Amino acid sequence: MSLIKFSSLSFFIFLLFSIVIWNGCQQQEEKTYSEAELQAINDNYLQLWNGGNLDLVDTLYSEGCVRHNADTGDSQGPEGVKKFVKWVYTAYPDFKVSFDKQFELNDRIVALWSATGTNNGPLSDSMPATGKNVSFTGLAMQVIENGKITEEWVYYNQLPIYSQMGYKLVMKQEEGTE
Repeated sequence: MSLIKFSSLSFFIFLLFSIVIWNGCQQQEEKTYSEAELQAINDNYLQLWNGGNLDLVDTLYSEGCVRHNADTGDSQGPEGVKKFVKWVYTAYPDFKVSFDKQFELNDRIVALWSATGTNNGPLSDSMPATGKNVSFTGLAMQVIENGKITEEWVYYNQLPIYSQMGYKLVMKQEEGTE
């Protein structure tokens, strides 16, 4: 029995090692953006999220872009992104973002970021302004083609944000249970 476990473990290690070596030997794809385009994207992105300048959306995002947000859903095209930015600056007029780390991978840019803001506007009809400060971190991954963002994924944990504003998570009771 121990021989079978050892053989299985050996095979798994050999397979894992082979995959790592094979991937390392593969020709790496070229970046789809230049360093100048990357700098322009970063500068414009920080200006967009540190003041809400909607004119920058058309400069940053391609016509058919999709911005995926784990909390609010997808924004389609530059107009969808503008709508989301307006919502953020309505709820948090002093919203600010900074990049903590950034990684460049072929046609993608991955950034860890931090954000702060004061909830001085409504989040929705049922969630009025609280006047509370929030700070949180998140991750964004952007696909870049021809110097513009064609697709973006944004992830952050909403629970700490809502907790900082004084909201509490309450489990919904199923009907018929007490």
